[in-house]
Amino acid sequence: SNLRFKQDLALYQISPQADIAIPPNGTFMTQGFHSFKHPVRIDSFQPHGHLRMRAASLEIFYPETGRTEAISQISNWSATWHHSHLFSPDAAPLLPTGAVLVLKQWYDNTSANPNNPDPDVWVVGGSRTADEMTHAWIAVTHLDDEGFAELVAERAAKEAATMASR
Repeated sequence: SNLRFKQDLALYQISPQADIAIPPNGTFMTQGFHSFKHPVRIDSFQPHGHLRMRAASLEIFYPETGRTEAISQISNWSATWHHSHLFSPDAAPLLPTGAVLVLKQWYDNTSANPNNPDPDVWVVGGSRTADEMTHAWIAVTHLDDEGFAELVAERAAKEAATMASR
């Protein structure tokens, strides 16, 4: 594609950090939402958390149909890695206007979490390593309606060609 659109990498503080309160020997989950006023392509996903985070997922909710599509899931999280999970250009999720990104993150403040230094304390949102965070860096290509339609058509053509060659 010869499309030229603005791409950015932004920190999506999708769920309020102030809402994090993980009980001693307990678990917790955050969930947040973001939608765009124009079509976008999601190019990468890098969730962020500390020692009690165990998993993160990114989903797309399509309000017109009520369908939800999982596009990324990171399990067995370790705070020693903060990787950007890159989508290949042919597979990068295309979101029509109004589609909603859903970020979910799960926390484990029990002794079953090998990264947990002390399951007997309350853990709240904050920037210290002993605190927790709930956000993600997401690379987004901002499209217009014409560019979105062009990318959808390109993918359909590639898929048809692949099916025809089988």
